[in-house]
Amino acid sequence: MNTSFSKTFERTFQNRLADLARVTEEAVQFIQENGIGGQTVYATNLAIEEMATNILKYGYDDDAVHKIRLRVELSAAHLVVVLEDDGHQFNPLDAPAPDVSLSAEKREPGGLGICLVRKFAEQMRYERLNGRNRLTITIRR
Repeated sequence: MNTSFSKTFERTFQNRLADLARVTEEAVQFIQENGIGGQTVYATNLAIEEMATNILKYGYDDDAVHKIRLRVELSAAHLVVVLEDDGHQFNPLDAPAPDVSLSAEKREPGGLGICLVRKFAEQMRYERLNGRNRLTITIRR
């Protein structure tokens, strides 16, 4: 994988859905302005929305303001999404895949978004560093 990135988008946002929606829209605009479209835009949007929504919904037990960092790096062959937060330790790679053979009524809630992101990602990596979660998602352009 080419590790020299030619373009980077980076934002820090608060743990609120409105902030996530704004930053996701800005990231998608950045990607499109750099000539990327189609399935790569869809996969990137999905990855940011699903994984950051999990942070907002499950990462915190308090009502305090928390900062979440989003970085999108573009290279000739890949797009890399990095999400960092100070929420509860959670490795989405350890999450069990949902049993999609069951009807929606019989299935346990959750897990479908992570499963979809895994399908579109070429690679996913999770780290817990200095009390922060870091999820790196690599998507082929």
